[in-house]
Amino acid sequence: MTKKLPRVAAVHDVSGYGKCALTVAMPVISAAGVEVCPVPTAILSTNTLFDNFTFFDYTPHMRAHFDHWRQLGLKFDCVYSGFLGSIEQIDYVLELIEGFDSGISVIDPVMGDNGIVIKTYTPAMCEKMVSLVAKADIATPNITEACLLTGCEYKEAELNSAEAQQLCEQIIALGCKNVVLTGVRRGSKLYNCAYEQGGGYFEIAINLLPYNMHGTGDLFTSVLVSGLMRGYGLRQCVDSAARFVYDAMEYGRDIEDIFDRGVAFEPIVYRLGSGLYQKG
Repeated sequence: MTKKLPRVAAVHDVSGYGKCALTVAMPVISAAGVEVCPVPTAILSTNTLFDNFTFFDYTPHMRAHFDHWRQLGLKFDCVYSGFLGSIEQIDYVLELIEGFDSGISVIDPVMGDNGIVIKTYTPAMCEKMVSLVAKADIATPNITEACLLTGCEYKEAELNSAEAQQLCEQIIALGCKNVVLTGVRRGSKLYNCAYEQGGGYFEIAINLLPYNMHGTGDLFTSVLVSGLMRGYGLRQCVDSAARFVYDAMEYGRDIEDIFDRGVAFEPIVYRLGSGLYQKG
């Protein structure tokens, strides 16, 4: 009997330092027993939070990349996209979703955080991102990205449950099937707020740590994808991802240069072997 190895097309940038994107997605998803086929969107010396980073746009090479995959007859169980380097790349991700007999699409509409838009993103790119989220089986925006998608004004005030649900419903109204609104702070807790097709609204809460690290958003969605590819439901996968990110941040807080290096998931990534985070 032929064994099934799930395959994910991961469309993200490669940052040489400051862990995020493909340097997170590939090891994390692979640790869960899932194959990752990368599509680099850009190559950067560091992530965009550092000053004076170098940026190489991969857009001119993506047509040949996809054409070769099409010649090989590749098919995917999931298309998972994150940071995109140009407006044209949004169309390439749409092509990947629609033209490669792909399974589910998980779109992390990476555009900004804390009310600040990423330096390489133009207003036209942010507007175009709506068309990609509309095709998503699951979208995972943070609050800043959710506001950019829906045209809502970003406010630093905490979102209560009703406000978070309303924002989720506005994103669902764009056309996507499920949404996970990440990083909702409320008192001493951090919530991931989700609206699931057929299941309605739910929230998963963890304790809020008193510090931030690079790469936690990419880590969260990569763990989420890992669970989905191993057959688990959305609620289980959100819970698994939230707990894994929390423990990785807590484990790494005393590591040298951790707040430049990014979240230290490597020491505990083996605990994702089943697709869901198993602590201890």
